[in-house]
Amino acid sequence: MSPVNLSPARLAVLVALVVGGIAVLLNGFDTSGGTAVAGGVSPSPTAAVSPTTTSPTATTATETPKPQKQGVNIMVLNGTNTTGLGAQVQEFLVGKGYVVPDNADAADAPSKPIAQTTVYFRGGADADQAKSDATYMATKYLHDADVKVLAADIQDVVPADVELTVVVGTDYPGATD
Repeated sequence: MSPVNLSPARLAVLVALVVGGIAVLLNGFDTSGGTAVAGGVSPSPTAAVSPTTTSPTATTATETPKPQKQGVNIMVLNGTNTTGLGAQVQEFLVGKGYVVPDNADAADAPSKPIAQTTVYFRGGADADQAKSDATYMATKYLHDADVKVLAADIQDVVPADVELTVVVGTDYPGATD
């Protein structure tokens, strides 16, 4: 075997190739799921294929907001004939970190009796966050109560700064028709 001729020119080419290869390895691959293309990285795909299926599964552009657990303005309306049940539920929720604005003391629902306890949230620009907050409250504290957009017949009695309105129904533990 003959010795390898490492002239300065060959050594320079070898070093350039090694440095270039390292640069490609470090910068040429996108770690976010896109593919490398000339001039940059192409966008990541919007659908992924599961290994167990043959059809693509679309991914959502936005995720459901995490519920706020503290400081959400609430009002509780009693939709039962049990005196003080709305105030009792409101006091319980305040103990869990919810806030009752000065103008939103517990009151009777516009019509009674209401069969199903419901947490109402406002629509609009913050509807996704409000729905997340309402769902959390309904699941965590109100025995899986219904969750709905604020109904028109209740909207007139709910102050504008109230984010969630609970209407306690006869299904609530301790309620009577």
